[in-house]
Amino acid sequence: MLAVEPAIIDKYVRQGQVKLVFRAVLNHRERSIRTSEAAACAGLQGQFWQMHELLFQRQREVPRGDDAALVAGMLQFAAALPGLDQAAFSTCMTERTTLQHVQATDAEQRQRGIRSQPIFDISGPGGSQRLVGLPSVEALSAAIDKAAG
Repeated sequence: MLAVEPAIIDKYVRQGQVKLVFRAVLNHRERSIRTSEAAACAGLQGQFWQMHELLFQRQREVPRGDDAALVAGMLQFAAALPGLDQAAFSTCMTERTTLQHVQATDAEQRQRGIRSQPIFDISGPGGSQRLVGLPSVEALSAAIDKAAG
């Protein structure tokens, strides 16, 4: 993701040709839930993509263990985001403000047959297709160009 996503953003999203939407799939138990909540809590402050990127960059640093360790880890990640209101983020995480949203998104994905990640659903006037796994920038670009018609 870290190599492909920035290239697609530069080539298509910034040009207004593609809308990039991230939908969580909760396939790693509590770690998936808590990291998805962290991204959603940051999103309430307009920093979803910043937290999303940080979580992917530092995914090996996501704590394993109990819920308290996960929350503490997410608070540490949040501290790395300039301008994020840390108190509001902490409240969001401890009160689980975004949990229902995260769970509903996961349920939607599962209804669409998506149980793992990454999966790219690409659609446009030229057709639609689903790419499973991490395609190269070239493969993803070709699918986007085809869907654009």
